[in-house]
Amino acid sequence: MIISFYPGAGGNRYRQFLLGNNWKNFKISYDHANGEHLTNRYLLETLNQSDPSWVITHCMNSNVIRKLFPNSPIVVIKSDLQPCLRREWTLHGHKLFTNKKIKNTVPRLEHYNAIKDPQWPAVYTEDQIDQLPNDILQEVITNYRKITNPHLGVPYNLNNTAQDLIDKINSAYEIINWHFDYYQKMPMDFSQADKVIDIAAGEDEFSLLMQQELRLYPSEIFDQVWDIVTNEQS
Repeated sequence: MIISFYPGAGGNRYRQFLLGNNWKNFKISYDHANGEHLTNRYLLETLNQSDPSWVITHCMNSNVIRKLFPNSPIVVIKSDLQPCLRREWTLHGHKLFTNKKIKNTVPRLEHYNAIKDPQWPAVYTEDQIDQLPNDILQEVITNYRKITNPHLGVPYNLNNTAQDLIDKINSAYEIINWHFDYYQKMPMDFSQADKVIDIAAGEDEFSLLMQQELRLYPSEIFDQVWDIVTNEQS
């Protein structure tokens, strides 16, 4: 079976519903409910790897899906992209963004060796940096913050708050812009679907629960960025 849905629209939750498993908890993700890592999340015109029993995909173009899986029933979960992507961003997108940012940050040990005065002690681990004499440590910390944080001029607590806000804006922009581009290449089409579940209009148990679930993720930041990207795309 193919389950086609926007990110955040509950496709994995719907699969658990069909399997007779727990699916009714709020404010959680069912992406890896059975410890699985299903493939083909973002289908294009070619197939990377097929799952003979289930394909859980964010591709919403049933014509493309039908060409790739001619004999599989297609269930499409119809929904509004904005609240779905806002939920996906809250549950996964922002965390993925910050993890990627941390991974790409200059390592502290590399930074220390790059700015090290010849008179400073040699260190071989990041733990040793924290054990440096206080005057050296403070100079290292100050310099490191200048490199990794462009808002050093404000007090430390405000600095963290400002950086967190900027990260949220950037992560929202990244996830919104990426999906806008993807759905321009793969426009929504339900013509080949065997079943369409319209969350907004549905009165079935799954739709009613997802209506409640999608209301649990308000974010002024996300919505403001959404408006900006929408205006850029128009």
